[in-house]
Amino acid sequence: FDVEVAVDPEMLGKMFEELVTGRHESGAYYTPRGVVSFMCREGLKSYLRRRVPNLDEGALALFVDERDPSALPLTDAAAVILALDDVSVVDPACGSGAYLLGMMQELVELREALFANVRQDAPSVYDLKLHVIQRNLYGADADPFAVNIAMLRLWLSLSVDYEGETPEALPNLDFKIVRGDSLTAQDPSAAQGEISTALIAASGLGELKGEYMRESDGARKAALKARIGSAESDLRQSLGGAAAPEGAVDWRVAFSEVFAQNGGFDVAIANPPYVRQELIKPDAYKSALARMYADAATRRSDLYCHFYARGLQLLADGGAHVFVCSNSWLDVGYGAKLQEYLLSAARVRTIWESAVERQFSTADINTIISAIEKSPPRDEDETRFVSLRAEFDDAIADAGLRREVVKTRRELLAAGLGSPNRRGVRKFVGDKWGGKYLRAPSIYHHVLKEYSGRLVRLGDVANVGYGIKTGANDFFYLEKKDIAQWGIEPEFLSPVMTSPQESRRIAVDPGMMRRQLFMCHKDKRALARTRALEYIRWGESQGYHRRRSVASRRRWYDLGEWASVTMTMNRVIGNEARTYFFTSAGFVTNVFYTIDTKSGAPHELCGIMNSTLAQLVINLLGRTNFGGGALELALYELTGLTIVNPAHLRVLDAAIFESADWDVLNPSRARLALDAAVFDALGLTVGERDAVYEAVRELVGNRLRRAGSV
Repeated sequence: FDVEVAVDPEMLGKMFEELVTGRHESGAYYTPRGVVSFMCREGLKSYLRRRVPNLDEGALALFVDERDPSALPLTDAAAVILALDDVSVVDPACGSGAYLLGMMQELVELREALFANVRQDAPSVYDLKLHVIQRNLYGADADPFAVNIAMLRLWLSLSVDYEGETPEALPNLDFKIVRGDSLTAQDPSAAQGEISTALIAASGLGELKGEYMRESDGARKAALKARIGSAESDLRQSLGGAAAPEGAVDWRVAFSEVFAQNGGFDVAIANPPYVRQELIKPDAYKSALARMYADAATRRSDLYCHFYARGLQLLADGGAHVFVCSNSWLDVGYGAKLQEYLLSAARVRTIWESAVERQFSTADINTIISAIEKSPPRDEDETRFVSLRAEFDDAIADAGLRREVVKTRRELLAAGLGSPNRRGVRKFVGDKWGGKYLRAPSIYHHVLKEYSGRLVRLGDVANVGYGIKTGANDFFYLEKKDIAQWGIEPEFLSPVMTSPQESRRIAVDPGMMRRQLFMCHKDKRALARTRALEYIRWGESQGYHRRRSVASRRRWYDLGEWASVTMTMNRVIGNEARTYFFTSAGFVTNVFYTIDTKSGAPHELCGIMNSTLAQLVINLLGRTNFGGGALELALYELTGLTIVNPAHLRVLDAAIFESADWDVLNPSRARLALDAAVFDALGLTVGERDAVYEAVRELVGNRLRRAGSV
């Protein structure tokens, strides 16, 4: 039997994600089709606003989003046809080509709709796709396998629409989708200017590449490829500047025809690699990126931050920058550099975040989509922070399922300024764009505004620090059986809490802890004839003293002097952040923060930290870029946490902390009683109290549901 078998280009993209070696290390994840389509449409709308002045916004949205050009006047429709014919789109981290395929589909359908509207016969789908591939699409990726898959997907998509008997030769895409590191060559925008543009135009590379793309004869292809290589080498020398590192994409040369004609690309669209800063290897590469992108990133920045800056460098003036990436830069410390860079170098138009789902099923990370325009920023520029309150496609289609906060550039810059230094200068330190503008309910802003006189920073009323990091947990943490075996003297042992699971109650009796911490500050001579010395010698026989994590200490087994814990809070948060109160002396490990009140009222501060109002603020300002549903606060974030001033809280009954039920989603009697005291301290109305509960249920519920949405 003759059987027709169709290979779906979408399926190839998903296969690539599953097959690519080291996917999680390289941060390569396939973007869902609905997200791709939305981002392509946003990029095209931004481009058309620039290319067709005075285009009606409603007519533009109807045309691009609904494929309905009926509201476009004929003169505008003609201008749009020409603009779509000229658009240049680049994906600097193209992977298996999801955005190249997506943009091709968008451009083909938009042109078909325009031809139908003016009652002209449209070219065949095959001819439209071929035209888009030849004129509009460009990409690069460091993975040669991904580059080949991207080419294959474009070829397959093109081939399935050929209607003739004998298929035509497929276009050669070697110079359209290139293999190489997109980040390490010099800034291509720095090469712009009349002289550079003239050099590029004189090289004739645009014509040579066009001829090569259409050539089917093997010998002529090889000859053309050699001529292109020679011309690129000559152009590289003529342009000067630092030589591109081996394996890097020298954008000003590799895509010289785009820079010669347009000064850069019209649209940069990408799902850049999700590589955490500690995984950027080798260190020399990491240092080179930090130097090259010093305005936008630091050595602690994840890799996508560098792609944000490179994406802007690739654009022509007024170009559209549409990325999907981790949401961490909105809230974490290193994100301040990127925030300041974007506010100073471009116009941040819109940031979208889903409150209920993750976009990538195999990436344990939460994402945002950003739309940025490469234009000189103005103080009055507005940034729309859009929270999607339902599944992605539904929320995009229905404004009632979205919540929007609008901030001007002036407001964002002012909110990101830190405290004055010794000279009275306030530097930009970043702001919680995600927590405050995407996730914060209205009650949060209302409380901050109406009750600011009764609020303080946690750091104003308490000292906040880390728990003990031993460097060798299996030596320093002792179970009861270990203590019995060694007979270590009690003076060298202290109760230690190693996990939040060890106590369901807020009031913690260290005497009930499962483990003891070996704490010895004496030298070995002073330990003569003790069982503690025998234990230390056993540890040395096991090589503990040679571990780098302990070897730098004066006495490797001496953890140093630590004050006993009064209060402690878990660093990684599930349903609720819990602050524990120690009833006697004890210590905690570095999975906790320590909190030591300055006012001498630990019960009141502990109550405030466990209140539902505190849970609201923690859920807004914590880092939610852990797709598993976990939330984490950095030390500086906890120190800056806004809380009720303990001075306004009536004395709490310590018995309240004996409760074992502190679930924020289903408040117990103990939680309600504690909350009543905190709400009374502020003077919240019944409606305001209800709004706090509703907001926390929504924030925590959405965070946990989003983790399970894949």
